[in-house]
Amino acid sequence: MPVKKEHTQEHIVFLGENGFPKGLAAIQRMTLMAKALIHEEYKATVICRKGVWDPEQKQNFEIEGKYEGIDYRYTSKSIFKPKGFINRNIQKLKGLRGEYKYLKYLKRHERLDGAIVSNMSAVHLLRYLIYSAILNFPVILNLVEMASSMQDRMSISQRINDFLVDNWILKYFDGALPISDRLYDYYKTISPSKPILKLPILCDFEKFNLKPDKKERYFLYCGSMAYKEVIDFVLEAYKNLEQTTHTKLYMIISGGGKEQTQQLLADLNKDFADNVRLFSNIPYKELVTLYINAEAQLIPMRPTVQDTSRFPHKIGEYLASGNPVITTNVGEIRNYFEDGETALVAATYTTDAFTKKMRYVLEHKEKAKSIGLQGKELGLREFDFKTQGVRLKGFLQEVLTAK
Repeated sequence: MPVKKEHTQEHIVFLGENGFPKGLAAIQRMTLMAKALIHEEYKATVICRKGVWDPEQKQNFEIEGKYEGIDYRYTSKSIFKPKGFINRNIQKLKGLRGEYKYLKYLKRHERLDGAIVSNMSAVHLLRYLIYSAILNFPVILNLVEMASSMQDRMSISQRINDFLVDNWILKYFDGALPISDRLYDYYKTISPSKPILKLPILCDFEKFNLKPDKKERYFLYCGSMAYKEVIDFVLEAYKNLEQTTHTKLYMIISGGGKEQTQQLLADLNKDFADNVRLFSNIPYKELVTLYINAEAQLIPMRPTVQDTSRFPHKIGEYLASGNPVITTNVGEIRNYFEDGETALVAATYTTDAFTKKMRYVLEHKEKAKSIGLQGKELGLREFDFKTQGVRLKGFLQEVLTAK
């Protein structure tokens, strides 16, 4: 008679995101949380309920496996997004059914100690709360945005969704991992009795241990087409430089439709000739190389509810490069950075103030490099995923005890 295998490792699953192991900030944060737990001898599994990749693009991973020590599974049985409305919805239904069946299997035959959920959809958050109630495992919200403050979410259905999430659904989770003080304070107000841990940006600094190989001087900005206002701000600040030593601007832009990207490219060609280079959909290794070789990296933060609530993932990667970060004195920036020591922090969100910090880099190369290195030291202390693993483990023990 076979002996049932003993599963001694505590097991946390990650739900709500699709596309693992590749992807931008959301996938990267989830990956680093999982690696932090593995470093503390947990087992971590990412569950993707549907495929998101273009069938015409070659992908070198299977529907289930292991990536950097993290187990993962696509419950849709495909990593690709089908063509056609009917096929896509059939896959979604298969993925939903498979997701629940897999959670049920883990709970009954292996271990399922808790789930960390990353999602902004009221429907999906409610679904995970139902799973939690039926299968009796705690659900923790990875809280990185104030949904109702996002300026690109203005349709009636989105506003209803975000109102429900921010004012009602959040209360029913067993705990939260807010990324900023503003989100911490908000969650503490609506769920004062629930466990909470402020978990800042995370980064794997070892991936940035590369030697620079600079071929030309450039500032680097990484952003999303959803933040078109910020893209325009960066372009205006760059235009104001009036450089004596020519330095280009590299922009890595994600999101947006084909028409938006083409329009941005046309505007850049018209107004900046070859001084601004646009990148999109580049491999992560190439992205790291661009970080390493930049003169400085740009991340202006606006004095809005949206920007004071968030803490962009790319700041950790900027710091890991050892090059200076240029930003503005908003939100979490105030909590961690000192102007002229660990970053170049513009006092106001104005192009003049931001341009002044960019010009400083060009005119004070040695000091700028020193600021970049001190910023990296700060990042290693505060944001390396391994340093956060102990805190995350302690928080999970609190949640599991409370449940």
